Amino acid sequence: MKMFVALFAVVAAAAAGSPGYGPTPAVRAAADAAAPLPLVRILESESHSDDQGGYGFRFLSEDDIERQEQSADGTVTGSYSYRAPDGRLISVRYVANALGFRAESDALPTPVPTEYPTPQVPSTEAAPSVRTVQQYSAPAERPAVRQPAVEYEPVYSYRAVSQ
Repeated sequence: MKMFVALFAVVAAAAAGSPGYGPTPAVRAAADAAAPLPLVRILESESHSDDQGGYGFRFLSEDDIERQEQSADGTVTGSYSYRAPDGRLISVRYVANALGFRAESDALPTPVPTEYPTPQVPSTEAAPSVRTVQQYSAPAERPAVRQPAVEYEPVYSYRAVSQ
């Protein structure tokens, strides 16, 4: 028993002092320095659903986060808004349906306009000398090769059972 206790103590001491598992010291220090997030109260909240799978909900929190969403006939529409760190109110409206997900907001990035215009490509319909011929020819038939069937004979091996 003494040997087991001694072995357990050595293993526990080695595991406690060995680096490698868990967060790195930098991550641990950052987590320790971060203040816990304050609890935010919900000021308004409502929701509903129907028998056809439609639903709707809305909430407003005390830190100016508002979200609402409704669904009917396979189309989901909604919006959310929040205060950015610089104090601006960010609002996003979205629709999701068979055409995909589409969001609109002044805060969303827009494509960068190209500095070069799209070149004009001449139409091939204007050139009467260009003619496209489409043909299809079926592949040549190959004679079917029949292979003789192989008879399968199962092999059973029994061994005597002694009693």
